[in-house]
Amino acid sequence: MKASLPRRMTLPAIEAAVITLGYGPKRETFDLVAFKALHNGKRFHMRLETHGLDRVPKGSEIDLHMDFFREVKGFHGSEGESEEIAFEMAQLLGSLNAQDPDRTRPRVRCPECGKEFGQEAFRAHRKVVHGF
Repeated sequence: MKASLPRRMTLPAIEAAVITLGYGPKRETFDLVAFKALHNGKRFHMRLETHGLDRVPKGSEIDLHMDFFREVKGFHGSEGESEEIAFEMAQLLGSLNAQDPDRTRPRVRCPECGKEFGQEAFRAHRKVVHGF
């Protein structure tokens, strides 16, 4: 499923948005990719065109799909359209809109309690306090 970035944002703001949804972001030369944990042989995979910039322009393409892995010789496929992917895309766009678009530090605000943490501390906080 494809969508576009709702507003101009910094890379740390985009990373914070995807981390709050449980993704692990990785920067590439011209893209930001993020994966959710593998569940039943499937995982969400998001790719955002950054054009190699620190401030990503409004309208940059977001590609969200589901990867699935077959055990036979490691073949890998994907699914681009489904109700589950549409729901995940809506959550992703909502999370992007909730972030401060000019964020310069890679800090994450917890959507449940509002506390702000570094990325690794946020993951630990979410597991310990909120059970996710």
